Amino acid sequence: MIKVIHKTGYKATADDVRRDQNGKVIAVHIPIMGWKDVKIFIPEIPKEWEQRTRSGHTNIWNDNFHKNGLPEIRLEPPMRGLYAERFEDGWYWVCGCNKCLKNNEPYSYIVCEEHDRCTTCGTHRKELTETPWGHRDGFQCKPCYEREHEEKKEKALRVAKERKHSKYDCCNTSEIICPICASECSSDDMYEQGEHEVECYVCDTEFIVEIEYDVNYTSKLKKNTA
Repeated sequence: MIKVIHKTGYKATADDVRRDQNGKVIAVHIPIMGWKDVKIFIPEIPKEWEQRTRSGHTNIWNDNFHKNGLPEIRLEPPMRGLYAERFEDGWYWVCGCNKCLKNNEPYSYIVCEEHDRCTTCGTHRKELTETPWGHRDGFQCKPCYEREHEEKKEKALRVAKERKHSKYDCCNTSEIICPICASECSSDDMYEQGEHEVECYVCDTEFIVEIEYDVNYTSKLKKNTA
């Protein structure tokens, strides 16, 4: 386990990293306000290497996809929330958590341990007992998702009833409309003409969608080849 030392008002640099005799990071001095100033040199990776991918928290250089003839290296960051980024003088571990960086980005490149929480109620991932739902800014725990889903469902059904939504509102439309709650449903992966089964993501109603294509004709004179 890596020891993290907080220092108020201090910006962490490579000098704030303690390594063992094998070069492994064993302690990091981190500003009390978070990880946004962290920049830890990675001596294992030559600065000339350019191809780096990521699988979860694992950073991978020269994987099979690139086929550049260089050896594949896999490294875990010293702390969650860090990822490898290339600078002019080499590779460094830097922060990828948008909440630590306070950059107003809609999602994190990689979330840190502290902010790995439900976006709605703040429950930490370690405390979950059921698989959460993915969210662009992390995840949403199952109880919060189900509660919000029921609220959206009730609202959609109420509005559809007030507007006297009927099956006739679903005929010959440019969007797929749920015949029960009037929500617009996704048409992804539905291109072939004919009937398709769809489940409304709002009210959970299963219904049939028929795709129809109009035939258009264009007429023009033949070119004079004489």
